[in-house]
Amino acid sequence: TDPPPPPPPPQLSAGHPVYETYYKQVDPSCSGRIGASDAALFLKKSGLADPVLGKIWDLADPEGKGFLDKQGFFLALRLVACAQSGHEYLSWIRFSVIPPWLKFAF
Repeated sequence: TDPPPPPPPPQLSAGHPVYETYYKQVDPSCSGRIGASDAALFLKKSGLADPVLGKIWDLADPEGKGFLDKQGFFLALRLVACAQSGHEYLSWIRFSVIPPWLKFAF
């Protein structure tokens, strides 16, 4: 059997001021859409490898719309934070499964 999942990292709520600040940086016109190139430029600042960022994009944009709405962007930020926390959080990237504790209501 698989070992139990690790405890979640400290939570930032969906409406956390840091998330809101980042969102305003990438969507200053409040269009409600963050294009792939703008999101990529922002997320690359995380220092994560491109393949990891690509999988994060796939999880944040599961319908393949080619842009992130606010909820998708916040999910991407949350996934980046988890990936930066260490290797124990990378299993969801390999298997394309988002743990329930990463999902939050808006």
